[in-house]
Amino acid sequence: MKRVFLFLSLVFGIGAMYGQEIIQLDEARLIYNPDAIEVNSDLGTVKCIVKENYIGEFSKNPIQFMKQNFDFKQFLSSVLDTKEFDEFVVTFNSKKGYLEAIYTNEGDLVQTLQRFNDKILPLDLRKQVYSSNQGWTMVSNKYIASGKKDRIDKEYYRIKLENGSKSKSIKLVPGATTIVGVVSN
Repeated sequence: MKRVFLFLSLVFGIGAMYGQEIIQLDEARLIYNPDAIEVNSDLGTVKCIVKENYIGEFSKNPIQFMKQNFDFKQFLSSVLDTKEFDEFVVTFNSKKGYLEAIYTNEGDLVQTLQRFNDKILPLDLRKQVYSSNQGWTMVSNKYIASGKKDRIDKEYYRIKLENGSKSKSIKLVPGATTIVGVVSN
């Protein structure tokens, strides 16, 4: 009986393998979306409104998003008189916050500043906040980062926690292993 069952399983298994059909798929293409940013400019300042494909796309990595969806040198070529200003301030706004980038009149990125509200904390920071604040609930957070060119030199999170009628604020620096400061009300 075992041999019959094994033989039938083998026959059906081989039949199922030969019965599979190969489906040829079309190639997938990634398309650059110029509608990701709406640009308005006035006297050395450029304001850009970010149109995200999904929530958090811009706040996940704002500098990378800016590089992929905004070509400042191409923008400068469309501006008539770029020598009138030494620097251009370009602000990228989304619902959660903004990225401010300063460019020279030749199109080189000088520095950036980021400020976001309620940004998702990295996993290691979430674990750190949870383990050192048992019973507390995170109500809000602010992420602030700045740096030269496309590098982030200084960044931190300011987190507001509540436990019933008590509240406290903590400041966390990514990469640091301890909480920088606690303020209680």
